[in-house]
Amino acid sequence: MTEGTRAAAALRTREALLDAGAALAEEHGLAGVSVNMVVTRAGVAKGTFYVHFKDRAEFVDAMHARFHTRVGAAVAEAVAELPPGAERLHRSLEAYLDVSLANRGVKALSLETRSDPATRDSMEARRERLTAAGVTDVKAMGWDDAEAAAQLLAAMTREISVLEFDAGRRLPAPRRALKRFLGV
Repeated sequence: MTEGTRAAAALRTREALLDAGAALAEEHGLAGVSVNMVVTRAGVAKGTFYVHFKDRAEFVDAMHARFHTRVGAAVAEAVAELPPGAERLHRSLEAYLDVSLANRGVKALSLETRSDPATRDSMEARRERLTAAGVTDVKAMGWDDAEAAAQLLAAMTREISVLEFDAGRRLPAPRRALKRFLGV
């Protein structure tokens, strides 16, 4: 087996573990994401888990990081070639909501682990980077206190994602209200 083949197999195994964790989190919440349940779902030996992750906290953090990578890719695709401003910000927030809804298990974990000291700082740093990305758009809209406005918009959008998580589907009314709030 070549080094490239081994690396590809390791990546597939890591992704299978993360997929298993996300599925279990969606089905059972945080309690369902034990190492034993994850490896059983992924069909790998328990030792394999520890080849990829130091512990359960690192695993949960990796699921959150993968979620934010997916958000970043969806946002980049949604706003490609749009100038800074309200429409670009709206499309970014919609992309976040759509990825959140498609990754309900990770959303459940992030809600349940917000105060866990093992993951809190790294998760907060990712949320802050996402919020900071909206500052340029808010400035282009001519709003004063762009950083504070971006934080409030991010909080509003996270709350919509929680409402959609609870409902298990898109909720048009809060999304329309967000759009109106942005003046789009």
